[in-house]
Amino acid sequence: MQDLVKHEDIQQVKISPKGTHLAIRKLYEGERILVFMSLKPLEITGLLRFRGKEEVGNFYWANDERVVAEVISRKAALEAPVNYGSLYAINYDGTMGKNIFGWAAGEKQTGSRIKKAESTYAHATIIDVLRDKDNEILVSTYPWAKDWETHGEVLRIDIYSGVRSKVTALPQVGGRAFTDGRGNLLFANGTDRNDNVELYRKAKVGWTRVDNPLLDRATPVGFDADSGEAYLVLDRKGQTEQLIKLDATGKYSPVFQHDISDISGIIHHPLTDKPLGTYLHPDYPEEHFFDEGNGFAAFFRGLKKAFQGYRISFTSFTDDGNKGVLRVHGDRLPGDYFLVNLQSKKVDFLLSSAEWLDPNRLNPMRADSLTTEDGLRIGTYLTFPSEQTAKLPMVVLPHGGPHARDYWGYDRQAQILSQNGYLVLQVNFRGSTGYGDHFYSAGRRQWGGNIQRDIADAVNWAVEKGYADRGRICIFGGSFGGYSALMNPIRYPDLYQCAIGYVGVYDLEMMYEKGDIQRRDRGIAYLKRELSENEDFLRANSPLYNTDKLDLPLFVIHGEQDERVPVEHAEALLEQLEEDGKPVKTLMVPNEGHGFFSEENNRRLYTELLGFLDQHIGIGAAEKRER
Repeated sequence: MQDLVKHEDIQQVKISPKGTHLAIRKLYEGERILVFMSLKPLEITGLLRFRGKEEVGNFYWANDERVVAEVISRKAALEAPVNYGSLYAINYDGTMGKNIFGWAAGEKQTGSRIKKAESTYAHATIIDVLRDKDNEILVSTYPWAKDWETHGEVLRIDIYSGVRSKVTALPQVGGRAFTDGRGNLLFANGTDRNDNVELYRKAKVGWTRVDNPLLDRATPVGFDADSGEAYLVLDRKGQTEQLIKLDATGKYSPVFQHDISDISGIIHHPLTDKPLGTYLHPDYPEEHFFDEGNGFAAFFRGLKKAFQGYRISFTSFTDDGNKGVLRVHGDRLPGDYFLVNLQSKKVDFLLSSAEWLDPNRLNPMRADSLTTEDGLRIGTYLTFPSEQTAKLPMVVLPHGGPHARDYWGYDRQAQILSQNGYLVLQVNFRGSTGYGDHFYSAGRRQWGGNIQRDIADAVNWAVEKGYADRGRICIFGGSFGGYSALMNPIRYPDLYQCAIGYVGVYDLEMMYEKGDIQRRDRGIAYLKRELSENEDFLRANSPLYNTDKLDLPLFVIHGEQDERVPVEHAEALLEQLEEDGKPVKTLMVPNEGHGFFSEENNRRLYTELLGFLDQHIGIGAAEKRER
């Protein structure tokens, strides 16, 4: 348990533009810090540690001596750090550290003509590190507005002084700008008040709405400097995503589309940054190349073969494209990092994200699928206890969202449960992302309906396959998974012997009144589209109003600082269960939010969870019930 609840030590590794240094985000005494190392010799040259409530988030090499990092902060008593959009710049020797954007970046203005950094209450997204400008970056901002309806802007920021200049305003809310990788603005996106996505193209003055409605749901992902064509991922109604090329006249042509999977990422050329291929995740991870990239595609395939059974991706390259940092990860490996020389083809191990975990002692994840009565293909992942495959006690683990999905890869919850003798079933039910618009849309207004039927169908499928023991099945999930953990036994009471709701939604009406979704017009539009406003419908599909159907052991877990699903959901459910005279085990933690973060709290959570499971479906549970 101690090994499995530990946070990954090494969380990100990137190489500097000239290949002289590495920047490594790691965990040190419970804080995320940034460590700099020279490559020759391999030794520490400096570090960034904020101490207190601030930690290092994602980061970028802005030039060969200086990194710009996002600052994440612990909010009050909340355990999980939150990104408030601030940026901090520092040199690889640990000198010249400075807040360059955000609420803490302000300096006293002197009244002279010398500009100084100003405080900004907004999130910043780095959209271009401006390789030809050693002292500047481009950012796209998202203001902190109570109604979340204020337009952002594109700023040019000096990474040494923090002085900024406005380039242009953004045309819509909630989106960002995109460049060609050379500092030239190409596109911006955002949503209207009804939460409809819009795409804009940069004009000589301001922005012009792209007049092809098919392209509204397209996201820019790359640019070909030679041809002048932009690459975008097109989210098409009723189909999987399609990669397209768009020329300067607005004419587009298809590049690639997969039958089952959406596009989960783009593979870029290490030197030109031109898109060459796509990452896919139909079941197991795959890659597809549509451009050989002067031999890079062949080299990538060779690396894939060398690391067979794992997923590979580059975190960064040097400016000349000769060196890169490769991340290798899989179902039994959170992530190892390697230094790759693309000229000599030499690969050297650098660091392991969790060196205390032995892949040989972890359990593999198996991908499979089933087909529903209405013809939808439902992807599943099964994690078996070591050397066991039949008639096992099973924990069903529905994911959150519901507009999210499970992937093949290292999953802490699946490992904890399978290491303790349980088969783990994960289900990418309708409404999950990654399988096309038709699959996503099939989950609309089906939270308590066909989504729950998909989960139940997968449970029956696992039993019929002989994997699971029908008399020893529990369901455990977080967020929307917590909703499903209670709603599935309500809809299918004969399937389960116990249920565990974790930071779950239990009252659909309450989503219109509490939490961060309802604070903005676009959030209300989302709720109306996905859930309905009809009171009878909302109550019929809420666990809170169906507790009379919950005749099984229950465990309710919640963080009292949860903003996405406020603790009032759990409190209302517990009050109703008490009124019904139904016993329930609880774990309410005051300093956690939407999912527990601290290792101590997670150790407590999973220790109590395993005790609860063992009591009801673990070894000897059937015999205990018979007595």
